[in-house]
Amino acid sequence: MENQNHTPPSLARWLASKFIDDTYQEEFFGDLQEIYDERLSIKGKAHANFMYWVDTFHLLFGFSSIKLFRNQTLSTTMNMIEYVFRMAFRNLRKSTLFSVINITGLAFGLTCSLLISLWVWDEMSVDKFHAKGENIYRVLGDVENNGESKVRENVPSALAQPMLERFPEIQEITRVFRGEAVFESGETKFSETGIYADSSLLSIFSFPLKEGKIESILSGAQSVVISERLAEKYFPGESALGKSISIVDKEKLNYVVTGVLKEIPTQSSLQFDFVLSYDQFEAKQRPWWNGKTNVHAFTNFNVEAYVSLASGADPVQLNHKLQTFIHDYTNLETEDALFVFPFTEYYLHSDFSNGRIPTGKIQYVKLLSVIAFIVLLIACINFMNLSTARAGTRVKEVGVRKIIGAPRFQLLFQFIAESFVIVVIAMAIALAAAHLLLPAFNVITQKQMVIPFTSPVFIGTILSVTIATGIFAGCYPAFHLSAFAPTKIFRSAGAMKGGLSGIRNGLVVVQFTLSIIFIVFTIVVSNQIEFIQNKELGIKKENIIEHTLHGAAKNKQAYRNELLTIPGVRSVGYTEHNPLRIENGNLGVSWAGMPADEEIYFNVMQVGEGLVETFDLQILEGSDFPEKYASEGEKYFIINEAAAKAMQAENPIGMQLKVWGYDGKVVGLARNFHHRSLMHAIEPVVLIYKPDEVYMAYIGIDANSRPELINQIQSVYQKYEPEYTFDYAFVEDQVDASYSDVMTIKTLANLFSFAGIFISCLGLFGLSAFITEQRTKETGIRKVLGASGFSLLKLFSTGFLKLVLVAILIATPIAWYYSTHWLSDYAYRIDIGVAPFVIAGGLAILIAMITVSYNTIRAANVNPVDSLKYE
Repeated sequence: MENQNHTPPSLARWLASKFIDDTYQEEFFGDLQEIYDERLSIKGKAHANFMYWVDTFHLLFGFSSIKLFRNQTLSTTMNMIEYVFRMAFRNLRKSTLFSVINITGLAFGLTCSLLISLWVWDEMSVDKFHAKGENIYRVLGDVENNGESKVRENVPSALAQPMLERFPEIQEITRVFRGEAVFESGETKFSETGIYADSSLLSIFSFPLKEGKIESILSGAQSVVISERLAEKYFPGESALGKSISIVDKEKLNYVVTGVLKEIPTQSSLQFDFVLSYDQFEAKQRPWWNGKTNVHAFTNFNVEAYVSLASGADPVQLNHKLQTFIHDYTNLETEDALFVFPFTEYYLHSDFSNGRIPTGKIQYVKLLSVIAFIVLLIACINFMNLSTARAGTRVKEVGVRKIIGAPRFQLLFQFIAESFVIVVIAMAIALAAAHLLLPAFNVITQKQMVIPFTSPVFIGTILSVTIATGIFAGCYPAFHLSAFAPTKIFRSAGAMKGGLSGIRNGLVVVQFTLSIIFIVFTIVVSNQIEFIQNKELGIKKENIIEHTLHGAAKNKQAYRNELLTIPGVRSVGYTEHNPLRIENGNLGVSWAGMPADEEIYFNVMQVGEGLVETFDLQILEGSDFPEKYASEGEKYFIINEAAAKAMQAENPIGMQLKVWGYDGKVVGLARNFHHRSLMHAIEPVVLIYKPDEVYMAYIGIDANSRPELINQIQSVYQKYEPEYTFDYAFVEDQVDASYSDVMTIKTLANLFSFAGIFISCLGLFGLSAFITEQRTKETGIRKVLGASGFSLLKLFSTGFLKLVLVAILIATPIAWYYSTHWLSDYAYRIDIGVAPFVIAGGLAILIAMITVSYNTIRAANVNPVDSLKYE
């Protein structure tokens, strides 16, 4: 035949040879070669090669009726499959204990992995729904602060329009400032949260309108876009478009609704119920932010900015152009720059504490992904452990079936089918358990996740995980046992059991290594969170109420005096914003003798009366601000130790400063306090005494009478501000909320670490039960010869104890490395020490001893006569 010099795919032939016994290989490959040659001559090599693969797999698993099995009908094939699965269920019933342990362990591991995967998928999906997502970028600042690069999340508002005009890559830009306002329609009046933005917001982002047109939103000075929720709230049962609504935004004005937004997806990092004009906001409330003649307007990083780039625009080249952009508009010798960062990646990569190489929530996503994989891996190891243990007792079954003619692929199919039966049952239980546990899991993670049973991607993933888990968990016993010749099996059954024990020991070591790492990491995370919650911040946070002044700002002194007459109110202070969340670094601070070539960013906050007393700010030198505001216009400053160090001022009291163009003197040196989260180092802070420019009130109260005091404070507030509702928060709750992500990870790490440990214990229990069962006669003989229960416990537990000690040795350096790496994200962190490793090792030994002891004690209590009868 002219095509005989062509050969079929060698890889397919090699794979088939591993499944087919030597007796059948010549006929098997001869028939396949004949069919291959026929196809080669008719349709060519590509078709023949493809069909060779198809015929090989069909033949191996009994689904083909080609020449080798031309007498085998479809019904015979189906009967064989039915027989294989019937045998699988029979073997499960014969080993009830091990089947229950296997199914429970796998179901537990799959449930944990499924829940974590849902959380990971939800996190990875944030901000991915925007149609222009690939072209949306957030603009960030990269500032040089005393020789160190610092990334700012905000940019100078004054630079937004120049960016749009100068760079053709930027098609649109929008500024975003988050705030609140009081909405009033008839008798309905509430304080709502929203944003001030440019009209380009809805053409950049895909927040669809239910009513209105994108071209006309925010078209007038007094226009507003509201959410579907607000539309139903203030205009129930009717269209809100074109309706008038009163909004108190520093002053009470009527606004026209020019758009109604559909419900914003929960997977959006931008959440708001209204959109008001940014230009109007800045003109009314922050006019100095865009001062054309004020150079500091171009260096004050104060507002979020988002851009939409033209298709094909290169963000790397744009960043290169932005490198000197600030310098061009300020004429300052500055290395500060702007750069763009992909918006769809920002949610997971929002921590720029290490410069332009961001971290953030992506670390938690990776951590939980690893935990999900490890928990499932531990469950699969359990399965393999118990399967290899039980497989050693089935060598004679394999031998008999091989002698009566069972081919190797049928034995492989049998063992893998048994694995699949267990995995499918475990997956069904896991899906049901995850569905029941999801509401509680949503509470822990503060999400609204659902299991997408109708999603093809989800179904495909579940099927893939089921198949992969079944193959991984069942492959070793299947391939190992089916490879033995019948004569070897009967001669060396004991040797096979011994060989399998080496694999089991290795798997037990892996399980406990992972469990010990879990325990260490859980202890480290818990200790770090506790450290954060209890660390002395250098400033008081307990029992302080925060609220916006609004109209009460017109009579601040009278409002403060009346609040102080309430029993239980110990102090009242005014500031521009929360002193525990100052992050508006700028170059607006200078002094005599300041090095011309240095750029030092200071966090500046405007304050009024009572700040030092309310927050118990410790003044190391000098004094609090003067009681009376200087009539001659001189400003007063309090600086922290970091600011004094940056200015190289050993005695800063009386030192003359210029801040934002205002001349004044330093009257106090405050102890350093944490003005940002503990992930960030303390930076220079300047407090400027400007009581006319404060918007927030902070009220220190006694802890014993919170509810009564809040009611009395509210009554006083409504007297001075009848329009706005009294919305308040406790500073300590806000501080805790800033660590909510870390707290969530702590909870999840604890839960799933426990899951991994539980699964390991389950597997160890199954192994010890199996070994105890295998040594029943030995136990009886030893008891007859006078062995005590303690000596039996020592005999059975020594082997496991050695494995746990090996796991401790392996786990310790790994746990130390990853714990140290995780802690490196915190500027202030604990010393790990040896305690977590001692505790983890001790717990591992204790868990192993308790688990093994139960089966050993139970075996020791059996009557020796019954033990020696055991078959």
